[in-house]
Amino acid sequence: MHAYYPLHLSVAGKKCLVVGGGKTAARKVATLLRCGGRVMVVSPEAVPAIRALARREKIQWHERRFRASDCAGALLMFAATGSAETNRSIAWLAKEKSILVNVADSPADCDFIVPALVARGPLTISIATEGLAPALSRKIRMDLERYFGPEYIRYTRIIGEARSAIVKNTQLTGKGKRKALQSLLALPIGEMLARGEKISRREILKKLGVT
Repeated sequence: MHAYYPLHLSVAGKKCLVVGGGKTAARKVATLLRCGGRVMVVSPEAVPAIRALARREKIQWHERRFRASDCAGALLMFAATGSAETNRSIAWLAKEKSILVNVADSPADCDFIVPALVARGPLTISIATEGLAPALSRKIRMDLERYFGPEYIRYTRIIGEARSAIVKNTQLTGKGKRKALQSLLALPIGEMLARGEKISRREILKKLGVT
């Protein structure tokens, strides 16, 4: 098996096809929706979570068996029918049509795998073992969730705001901007936020001597 190329892919507004209506399929659907994907589910049956999303018109659900024509226009496909044989057939069809496919519980049939994620607002940390040890990925994810607490949501945004102000500052030279950015990451902003202290972009820039 070849090593996977790590990639964060934008699916916003793009068709993502999920074949299957069980709990695994529902998890795929939820993640795709969070990323703005245009989700189509094809399955004769579906768990309540998928049915509810379809009723609210958050997704398209075709209450029937999969057809080759369902692939049209899809960026990604997920085969999660619960049948290894059916999933493999779907994967082969996807490959014939040059559509990237993920097959539940079968890394060998996948063009891509879905990593374990730690999400803190704009900060996303991906953990993958190339399909060899999903349980290890989950353990590492839980360890990282304890380390990267909720304060990292605000921390990441503050760093981004300060970085933008530094980059746009016309009074700083290129060397001055690089120095300010290095100093920015050295500030104990995360620790301050973890203690419940409030801090603004203006205060941070003042500490860096940037006006």
